Amino acid sequence: MILVLMKTMRNKLEEIIMGKKVVLIAIVLGILGLCASAQAADRILAIVNKDSITQSEADIYLNMIILQLSQQYTGKALEEKAADERKQLIEKMIEDKVILQEAKRQGFAARAEKVKQKVEQIRAAYGSETEFENSLKERGLTIRDIEGKLSDEMIMREIIERQVRGKIVISPEEVTKFYASHKSEFLQPETRAIESLYIEDAAALEALEEELENNTGFQASAEKYKAAYANDVVAREQLRPQLQEQIFSLALNEVSKPLKEEKGTYFFKVLEVHPPRQLALAEVHEHIFGYLFEQKFTVKMLEWLEDLKSKSYIKINS
Repeated sequence: MILVLMKTMRNKLEEIIMGKKVVLIAIVLGILGLCASAQAADRILAIVNKDSITQSEADIYLNMIILQLSQQYTGKALEEKAADERKQLIEKMIEDKVILQEAKRQGFAARAEKVKQKVEQIRAAYGSETEFENSLKERGLTIRDIEGKLSDEMIMREIIERQVRGKIVISPEEVTKFYASHKSEFLQPETRAIESLYIEDAAALEALEEELENNTGFQASAEKYKAAYANDVVAREQLRPQLQEQIFSLALNEVSKPLKEEKGTYFFKVLEVHPPRQLALAEVHEHIFGYLFEQKFTVKMLEWLEDLKSKSYIKINS
């Protein structure tokens, strides 16, 4: 009896041990499966010197760009911008990587408080904290992802400022030479200072037109007839053809005939006529300086970046 009982207990013990082994094996296999799955999902897309660019990094990078773009674009426009970014994603990440590596080699670092401020600016663009958090979740992002990307951007901006922008010089002679060879581009066309009224009340239209013909002020008439009033300085090319003809055919202080639109009627009056004139160098100096600076910056930036890339080991996995 005792032997039978001992045998039964031994069998039970073996069952328990085997059961635990099965569970343990299942757990181990599950972990290995998850690791294999994670490795497959997080494959290496490119290698830049000693750093790798993984699929998960690329996903975060793209989602961060889309998050930033979503503050300016929506719907189809956002989709198109995102598609453009996706096409050049790896190349941009490689360029960022070589710039960041050089920046860190030279000791550049982002200030934590500046990163926090930028995060708060992004957060403030949303209607509520919940909306902000939901937007992050939709794109698989965390606050740490945002902070990391913003930190990288600040570091890159700082080294580019120091190594590229800060070394660009535009001389007064360059500005003068550009002005002399592009004078026709600095010819200001005729402009006109005008007043306008817009009214949708058809019943008041005849009375309003009569008052304007009798030189009643536009502002006074606008208040009396609850019409929309505006004044502006316009050039011909700023206006659609119908308005060009209406406004630029008027004499000084002349009031236009009513211009009927779908819902209402416009009236215009010319207050001043400014004839075409050649803008002086002093008036366009800042514009020319900025244009020449950006041209040089584009060239120098490409040269600097190509130099960094030529000194780097870069491999893109297919």
